[in-house]
Amino acid sequence: MVLRFEKWFKAIQIRRSRRTYVTKQIESDSKEVLTDMIVELNQRYTGVKVVFVEKAPDAVFVGAVGPYGKITGAPAYLALVIDTDENFNYEKAGFIGQACVLEATLHGLSSCWVGGYFNKVIAAEEVGINENERVVAVIPIGYARKNLSLTEKMMNQVGDYHKRKSVEDISEGLAQEQWPDWVGSVVKSASLSPSAYNRQSIHFVVGEDGETITLRITNPSEETNVPKGIDRGIAMLHTEVATNHLNIPGAWHYDKEANVVAFQKS
Repeated sequence: MVLRFEKWFKAIQIRRSRRTYVTKQIESDSKEVLTDMIVELNQRYTGVKVVFVEKAPDAVFVGAVGPYGKITGAPAYLALVIDTDENFNYEKAGFIGQACVLEATLHGLSSCWVGGYFNKVIAAEEVGINENERVVAVIPIGYARKNLSLTEKMMNQVGDYHKRKSVEDISEGLAQEQWPDWVGSVVKSASLSPSAYNRQSIHFVVGEDGETITLRITNPSEETNVPKGIDRGIAMLHTEVATNHLNIPGAWHYDKEANVVAFQKS
């Protein structure tokens, strides 16, 4: 199947993280589309893959309650597996994982990124990994409860878990009034990408020629249990979805020494 960037653009606007699900198996048609797409996504990069685990992730979350509360009821989950010897492997995992999240959204499925608080040993056993591989994140998927749980309501009321920084706060480089129209649309779309603890650690540096957007990790040396490279990979997916929507051709360029990734318009 062809990756559905145009439809994912619509999903970006409506997708919300959910942590409580009804006890219902994923419909066969939706599961077939997701599994076919995963096959294609796993061919996009080397050293990273998505694994669809058709069982409840309860064992993966035993004794691992993060700051956002428990995850309950999900009938399945996705596991993001990286080869530890590859460069920019966290970014690649974030990219293909968020592609699955957006596709799931189109099928009425909810999801939740979990990169820190899960049992990595059990996840590795359930997925089956090689010696040089590691499960870096899991994404429960399923049909969300119609009403928010008490925990989800509390998070919405007292936290900033859905609040987004302004474009001005996350952009650098060329002055915003000089941006080509497409740049503003792309940065806005990328600003909606989810991140661990909603930290929004990615800044978008617009080149002086207005044809390059560099994704820079803020405070890259900060110790965290969820690598910021995953956040950047998710933002990369949103960037590519937006550029496809706007018919802006281009390619990604990676600079390991500078620890930056840039979209260059062609």
